[in-house]
Amino acid sequence: MNSQTNAFAAALLAALTLVAHSAAHACSERRPTPQTGPGPHDFTTAPSESKLWHEGDGGEPLFLRARVLNTCGEPIAGARVRVLHANEHGEHDPNRWRTHLETNVEGAFEVITVLPGYTGGLPRHIHFVITHPDHTELVTRLFFKNDPASDYETEDLTMVLEEIRRGDGTAWAAGYEFVLPPG
Repeated sequence: MNSQTNAFAAALLAALTLVAHSAAHACSERRPTPQTGPGPHDFTTAPSESKLWHEGDGGEPLFLRARVLNTCGEPIAGARVRVLHANEHGEHDPNRWRTHLETNVEGAFEVITVLPGYTGGLPRHIHFVITHPDHTELVTRLFFKNDPASDYETEDLTMVLEEIRRGDGTAWAAGYEFVLPPG
């Protein structure tokens, strides 16, 4: 091979590497999760634990697994997630059913809590406040898709509840992917 052929081959290889690298890191744009506002809640007494429901508590347990992503669908590690909701009767207790967690390297977090009751004239819901220094703060509520009280206006903010039979009781599982825009 002559030097001109070698130079062409090197340039072609560099271009293919750049194209392959760009394709592997291409952003598939996602819409940010809608904001709904904070609600009248205080997180100052919230512990930092992922298990809020314990054997003997009233209500049905809810296993919630979620991820926090950027608008390209990449996980956001180290996001602070505050979670708060009512108990099974729709009552807010300042010392229960709230926590603050941090997302792992996959942008994920998990909470074992109680399926909240109806409160404030709204369908069952859970409040979330998600912060990260590189992203816009998200203050929102999530609802449950198969809750008969949910309506079409909350479609982007709904999780599907899956029933889990456990002995003589029922538990629930749900998941969601939050999307934060850059800050």
